[in-house]
Amino acid sequence: MLSQRNLSKLIRDLQRRKARERRNLVVLEGRRLVEDALAAEARAVGIVAAEDAGGLGAILDRAGRRGVQVERVTARELAELAETDHPSGVIAVVEWEPPRIAELPEPPLGATILVLDAIQDPGNVGTMLRTSLALGVWAAIALDGTADVRSGKVLRAAMGAHFRLGVAEGSLAECAAFLRRHDARIMVSDAAASNPPARGPGERVALVVGNEGQGVRDDWNEVGGTTPVGIPMAGGAESLNAAIAAAIMLYELTRER
Repeated sequence: MLSQRNLSKLIRDLQRRKARERRNLVVLEGRRLVEDALAAEARAVGIVAAEDAGGLGAILDRAGRRGVQVERVTARELAELAETDHPSGVIAVVEWEPPRIAELPEPPLGATILVLDAIQDPGNVGTMLRTSLALGVWAAIALDGTADVRSGKVLRAAMGAHFRLGVAEGSLAECAAFLRRHDARIMVSDAAASNPPARGPGERVALVVGNEGQGVRDDWNEVGGTTPVGIPMAGGAESLNAAIAAAIMLYELTRER
């Protein structure tokens, strides 16, 4: 069992990407996020809770029943560990590791897959994962250059989606090979396109959403057989936020499933 000092040291260490990747652990901050992770049967290594924080009974009871180590600290000590300016009184260290693309199982017929192609803003990445879960997306794939899906900002924006949605990592080449192997139709978001995404009955579909400033990589042109898709917009509007654009197009793909 970790001592309070060692648990605090671990939380600080996990603020570094290399430490998160090496340990296969993430830090969850906030009552709702910690509660959602525990409800999804995520394995917690330890929890730090502020002594004066109210409303933590359900979280601490569930943690206690599972034998999870809980350390009570002062509000000041918890604030020193937190990334947010106004922490809500609880931080958890939880086991979580995204698989490589090749480790994903075969997608079912009719599956929708979201591909994040170098999405750099952590808030956008987390929002896309949260939206994917809400719309019944089968899995999300984060390609090289995308913000770290293990980071605190992404985890908080995703609001527990990590523990219920398949989230994988890999290269563009690995992703293209996986999609081709499973006969998934690849739709590439394009700001110049005005045709919204549409699918056939039972068709596996992958929607590729590109970097906020540059769009999808030109390498997708070499994959072959891709379909550019976009959102018809009124005059004067040039583009949408990447997360909003992804939400609209995912809705189009999943609303008649």
